[in-house]
Amino acid sequence: MESLEIIGFTKDYRTDTNVIYAQILVNEYFDLIGENYNKFQLQRKKEIHRGYKRLKEDLEEGALLPGITLAIEPSKAKAFIPLIEKRDTDKISLQLESTKDSIYILDGLQRTHKIKELIDSKIEFKAEQKLLLEIWVEPEISHLVYRLIVLNSGQKPMSMRHQIELLFTTMRTTLIKDIPTLEILVENKEDKRTKASQFPFERLVTAYYSFLTKSPEVDKSTIVSQKIVEEKIMDESEEYLSDSFNSFKGYLKKYCELDEGLFRICNNTELKSFRNWFADANVINSFFSSIGKLHETKAKRIEKAINVLIEKLKSAQKGEDVIKLNEYKKIREEVADPKRYNVGFATRLLLSKSFDEYFRDEGDRTLYECWIESSINLKKD
Repeated sequence: MESLEIIGFTKDYRTDTNVIYAQILVNEYFDLIGENYNKFQLQRKKEIHRGYKRLKEDLEEGALLPGITLAIEPSKAKAFIPLIEKRDTDKISLQLESTKDSIYILDGLQRTHKIKELIDSKIEFKAEQKLLLEIWVEPEISHLVYRLIVLNSGQKPMSMRHQIELLFTTMRTTLIKDIPTLEILVENKEDKRTKASQFPFERLVTAYYSFLTKSPEVDKSTIVSQKIVEEKIMDESEEYLSDSFNSFKGYLKKYCELDEGLFRICNNTELKSFRNWFADANVINSFFSSIGKLHETKAKRIEKAINVLIEKLKSAQKGEDVIKLNEYKKIREEVADPKRYNVGFATRLLLSKSFDEYFRDEGDRTLYECWIESSINLKKD
């Protein structure tokens, strides 16, 4: 990677984020970002668009592309700070070379796809054809959360869901460090869930989205009310967004404990069809949307309720239907009548209302009792 050259520095003084400007030969770009650059970019797969076809043709003829924005995973970013302060470009280049598995694309994925297609086609680029790079170096999680969710929204036509995906992409190492049992599955490689605490990347993205928006409905971003909710979140302070992410991370750690308990009970038993219940999209989104609604005023109640459920699962015998999931299945089928509701919507409605009640009651009533009450109320509507 001899062509990597540091050409400048700047700083975002609102978040105190250091930014490195660099350039590199096009044919050495993947030596910097690694061949597995698209590992977690589930929502930004290759797009087919006339403009991208022209972009590829122009690139082959030697066109200079708009700069690509990269970010360094926070746990690796701190090592860059003293080097940036000294403007030690040689050591920064060496540090970047040794950090390629923790460098992520924030803006420029489609351009990167086209470069990869040309390289795979054995196209030879012009001898001095280079890419411009903007590299964010942010070790503070609070700044990164704010930067990705708020500041980025004013610069690019990017959905909030997409921005949360970027956040989780750049912070996956931090999440796994803080939650040792957590394993993030790469869905676009069709990884299979074989044990507890394994969650597809997309599930974590939508769980946090549900937590922030206080709604389990994650696929209706064009609805006006949803846009209003998102805009309200964008208006929040850095401290609020940072605290919210840390709260979510704490609840996710507890959620992994719930998943561990249920997986143990159900695996290789007559309940095996329920072993992944806590990994189901409807369940995880409903759980975190309920917590999002209540945690600011009822955090102690939520904590007590979750702990009650964790202990119930830990003390249960293998194969024991301790939370009555067989009964839940019957209740859900009655409520989610396709003649009246969209099945997925009705399921999330039942679950979110039940989790609301369960958390408010501090776990004094069982989930089964909450399912019964919520189903009765839904049938009246």
